Amino acid sequence: MVANFNANPTSGYAPLAVQFTDMSQNATEWNWDFGDENTSNDQNPKHTYYTAGNYTVNLTAINANGTDSKPATITVLDPVLPVPTVIPVANFNANPTSGYAPLSVQFTDMSQNATKWNWDFGDGNTSTDQNPKYTYYAAGNYTINLTAINANDTDSKLATITVLDPVLPVPTVIPVANFNANPKSGYAPLSVQFTDMSQYATKWKWDFGDGNTSNDQNPKHTYSAAGNYTVNLTAINANGTDSKPATITVLDPVLPVPTVIPPVANFNANPTSGYAPLAVQFTDMSQYATKWNWDFGDGSTSTEQNPTYIYSATGTYTVSLTAINENGTSPTKTTTITVTQQSSSNGGSSGGSSHRSGSSGGGGGGSPEPAKNVEVKELSQAFITSGKNVQFDFTKNATCVVYVSFDAKRTFGKTTTIAEMLKGKSSLVSELPSGEVYKSFNIWVGNGGIVTSKNIENPVICFKVEKAWVQDKKINQASITLKRYSDKKWKQLPISLSGEDDKFLYFTAKISGFSSFAVTGTVEKSSEETVTEIQTKSNTGTINKNNTVNKEPEEPQTEQKNIQGKPGFARYYGIVSLFALLLYLALLLYKLE
Repeated sequence: MVANFNANPTSGYAPLAVQFTDMSQNATEWNWDFGDENTSNDQNPKHTYYTAGNYTVNLTAINANGTDSKPATITVLDPVLPVPTVIPVANFNANPTSGYAPLSVQFTDMSQNATKWNWDFGDGNTSTDQNPKYTYYAAGNYTINLTAINANDTDSKLATITVLDPVLPVPTVIPVANFNANPKSGYAPLSVQFTDMSQYATKWKWDFGDGNTSNDQNPKHTYSAAGNYTVNLTAINANGTDSKPATITVLDPVLPVPTVIPPVANFNANPTSGYAPLAVQFTDMSQYATKWNWDFGDGSTSTEQNPTYIYSATGTYTVSLTAINENGTSPTKTTTITVTQQSSSNGGSSGGSSHRSGSSGGGGGGSPEPAKNVEVKELSQAFITSGKNVQFDFTKNATCVVYVSFDAKRTFGKTTTIAEMLKGKSSLVSELPSGEVYKSFNIWVGNGGIVTSKNIENPVICFKVEKAWVQDKKINQASITLKRYSDKKWKQLPISLSGEDDKFLYFTAKISGFSSFAVTGTVEKSSEETVTEIQTKSNTGTINKNNTVNKEPEEPQTEQKNIQGKPGFARYYGIVSLFALLLYLALLLYKLE
């Protein structure tokens, strides 16, 4: 067995999608390590690299007889750096490389960085196809030449095709027996798939070791009783035979499980480096584990399966995971997290201390908010690609934030955004804003250096407000607004109502950056009325000879007082006042008579 593969392309700008094509011989299983802590067991995987660097890819080819490995290097370039000159590297595979005329050969291009191909088949014929198929009709040795071409240069690769005369004696070729069995052990009844891997065989005879046989090339057989069975394959052709044995172990299903399986600790960390404060998502990849003990390297621990942890101080931290099950504890699995201080020359104000100062570029690199202030938080991940609109959706509805979106000017690949709903006032602000506060929350995007005007534009937040809060607090719906803490003060943002359902009102707001926010509203004033109270006084004058009244100097006849009351009270008081006035006039007329 020989491990081999092709990668296309082997270099390019991030994000770089690479197609890996297996070319191993006699392999039945494949283990790929892409060099960026990602793996695969597919035969022909496709993998995307999002960060610039040189990655060592390793393929381990496996069959029942052993393993073999093959490494290669993938070069991922930074899209913002000057474009280097990339020259082609010619390479190809021919299948077969020898045989009897007429011989049909499939040529498969394996060149790097090529855009055009010129094939010379060595017999005067040519082709410009990338993967041509060509037939040789005359015996002889032919030198094949492939010229790989791109805009910068050319490169050539040679190979020889041997075409034999069919009238010559055929050399004696005897078969080589080989096969794979899947599975090789298990509980009865055990169904096993046998796959022939023999060379030069034209017939096959299988003895399954339990008295049953088969002449199929790839038979499937079921063992009904427990025991150890010796399987034997005899490979046959016109020139001879060859045999290959193997053992199948069938266990009694009523007996206790003989194998005690201890746990195997493994995990992935994303990202493994960045600016402080750095939010890292740890994803458990352990086998057979039922409990997990995490040590984050700074004195903090966790027993969650997939914790998210924020490093607020710079340094290099050794993270360790211990996996546990009822059969024991695994050896510890470790990795290193590197947290650095963002340089002020980066041009971005979105990381590190900028959160604490309330600057307008805040929001990058995790969260500086103390955990004791956070009621609940939710993470959302999306790919940031230059020229595309990016939207981070918070689908778990843990906070009042529905989504965050913006237009990207640069590519940053897979990025995490954190929405934190706070218990009260954020430690990053001096005081809460005026008005009735519905929710106070923080939003942080990425790991530093992302949220700047050079990198994004048109940022928008969509948030929701419970209708029950509006009703219970008697909030004027038109007064609901979003405020952002920036430059050490709260600034009101323009918002618009984007929709509603039975429970929530949904608003969108155009913002200038990500940091600390608060949703506020104003309580409606209760209705008030002004009531005029009329007080009547008796005149104490006398009637003279001319039947006119000599009046004493009067005090003001009516007096207004502002009385806060209900409309019913005002009507009642007015009727009483009118009745008193009519009574006074009747008395006056009586005296005149």
